[in-house]
Amino acid sequence: MVQTVVILGAGWSGLPLTHKLLKYTAPKTSLKVVLITPNSHFFWNVAATRGLIPGEIPDSSMFIPIAPGFDRYPSDCFEFVLGAATGINQDVNSVQVVTNGGSERSITYDQLVIATGSHIASGLPLKPIGTHEQTLERWHDLQKQVQEAKSILIGGAGPTGLEVAGELAAKYGSTKEITIVLSGTKPLGDSAGINDSVCNILDNDLEKLGVGVIRNVKVQTATKGEDGRSWHIVLSDGKRLSADLYLPLFGVQVNTSFIPKELLDSHGNVNQDKSMKVKGTNNIWAIGDVGNTEPKQLTLTDAQIIHVAGALHATLTGSGPVAEYEPANKTMIFLSLGRKFATGQIGSWRLWGWTVAWVKGRRLFVDTADGYVGGERLRHGSM
Repeated sequence: MVQTVVILGAGWSGLPLTHKLLKYTAPKTSLKVVLITPNSHFFWNVAATRGLIPGEIPDSSMFIPIAPGFDRYPSDCFEFVLGAATGINQDVNSVQVVTNGGSERSITYDQLVIATGSHIASGLPLKPIGTHEQTLERWHDLQKQVQEAKSILIGGAGPTGLEVAGELAAKYGSTKEITIVLSGTKPLGDSAGINDSVCNILDNDLEKLGVGVIRNVKVQTATKGEDGRSWHIVLSDGKRLSADLYLPLFGVQVNTSFIPKELLDSHGNVNQDKSMKVKGTNNIWAIGDVGNTEPKQLTLTDAQIIHVAGALHATLTGSGPVAEYEPANKTMIFLSLGRKFATGQIGSWRLWGWTVAWVKGRRLFVDTADGYVGGERLRHGSM
C-alpha cells in the first residue's frame, strides 16, 4: 500500500526534506511525496541583503526553478502542486489547497509536514511573499526604489537590518545616506548570548562604512509623503526624520494562519514535541521557522532536516523508534556587511572577521544554490 507524505512549503527546510525522502526512503517502501508551495522558484534569500542592490546578483542566481531537480525520481513517487494550503482536516487526514490557478483541492496524507516558513512583518520581499511572479514583481520594485533613493532609513538592527545597512553603504559609499535605527545602545545588543566584542565590531564596522546610527529609539510611525516618493518617520523619542526610502526590517511572522489554533502556541508557532512532531497529533510534523523548538535561524536547518527525514524514514519503513531531537545549545551567528567587513560567533567564541568574510561575505553562498535546490547538498554538507 502506497503511503503519502504531504509537505507544505518548498523553502529552506521543506525542499531538501522532500529530496531526502525521495532519495533514501522511497526505494525502501511504497511512498509518494506531494510537495505543495505557491512558489515555482526557490528564493535564495540568504543573498537578498546584497541582491536588493540592482546589478549585484542576477535574477537567475536569486530565483532557481524547483521542478527540474525532481526529474531524476520516478514520476509516480512525486507530485508538485503549485498552491497554498488553506486548512487542515485532522479527522480525515487531508489538506485543503487553493492552487495558483484558483481551483480548490483536498489532498489526503498519511504523514504531513508543515514547513511553510515565515515572512518579514512589514511584507518587504526579502522572503517569499506568495507566488514566484508576485515575489519577483515586488523584488524588482524594491531594487528600483533602492537605486533611486538618495537617503535610506533602516528600522531594526537585527542580522537582516545590519547586513542590509552594510551592503548598501559598501556599494554606494557617500553617494547615498544610509541610516539605521537601534532600539538599544549597540547592534544586536538585546540578543541573548551575543558577546559584547561582536557588538563592538559591528558598531565599528558601521562607522567605517559611514552608516549613520540612531540609538535607544524605535520607529513609532512611518508614512509616505504626498509625492509618494518620500517617507516621514517619527521616532519613539518624538524626533522626526525624512528619507527617500524606509526599510522596516524588524519582526518575523510565521506562516501558520491556515493551521488549527489548537496546534499553535501563544505566539502563533506550531507546538512541537521532543521529536518535532506536532503536539496532540500522531502524524503531523513541523520543521523550520514555523516550529517552537529552536530560534528561527538558517544555520539550524540542516540538523532539523536530517532529524525529520530520519524520523519519517523510521515511521514509514517501520525500521525503529523515532528519536528525540537535540536542539542546538550554542549561539551561532555569521554577519557580513558587504564583502570586506564581517564578524560572527559560535558558542562563546568570536570568529575572525576575515574568516566570515571569506566564507560568507564573498558570494553569500550563491555558488551553492543550484546544488541545494537540486537536492545534491545541504547547506553545510552532503545530502
